[in-house]
Amino acid sequence: MTKSQLRAHTRAVAPADKSERRAAILAAAEALMRRGPSTTFVVEEIAQRAGLAKGTVYLYFGSREEILLAVHDAQMDELFEALGAALARPRAGAGRMTRAVLGFLKHRPEFFRLSTACHGALEGSVSSAVSRAHREAVAEQLTALGGRIEKLHPAMRPGEGLTLLKNCYSLMLGLWQIAASPLRVAGGPDTPAALRIDYESQLAAALTDLWNAAVLRGEGSAT
Repeated sequence: MTKSQLRAHTRAVAPADKSERRAAILAAAEALMRRGPSTTFVVEEIAQRAGLAKGTVYLYFGSREEILLAVHDAQMDELFEALGAALARPRAGAGRMTRAVLGFLKHRPEFFRLSTACHGALEGSVSSAVSRAHREAVAEQLTALGGRIEKLHPAMRPGEGLTLLKNCYSLMLGLWQIAASPLRVAGGPDTPAALRIDYESQLAAALTDLWNAAVLRGEGSAT
């Protein structure tokens, strides 16, 4: 099929069908990501799992990396939605936010592996337009969520809610990298005590400390 035929074929597909195909591609890539920590796969495997021709996949995404970034974007949307819901609950605070994060990670165990892979992809494996759209979307959601945190804690100065979110993400990722380090042997008896990580309990404690410290700092600067 020539490029002109591909374009004509793309135009002929109904919008609902396009949406279904795109969703099938993303679902296939997400499923392949869950196979294991060292999983690697190519576009052809994604196409086979989605029940599509390899050429059809390239009608929707320019590369494997763009597919993974789209999956990551969808998961980021889920995380932001979960955090937003936690902020909307009565007595919103560190505890609710932490539970929202842990609940999300329970259902998306591949999130940080995907995040790490996408960070590398943004350095040159996807188009500048796709990279820019990703960064702008994440920045917009972080800024909005940070503003909601500041409304809950009026003593915070403008921008401190956003800083808190970025620090929380760094903490989540850093603890995960230690927990997933090849220096650890799955928490076995030979693992040095200093490298043993109970990810959920340590993340909960650390996020709570970080959140409470940010709130107290804001209250202190307001007095």
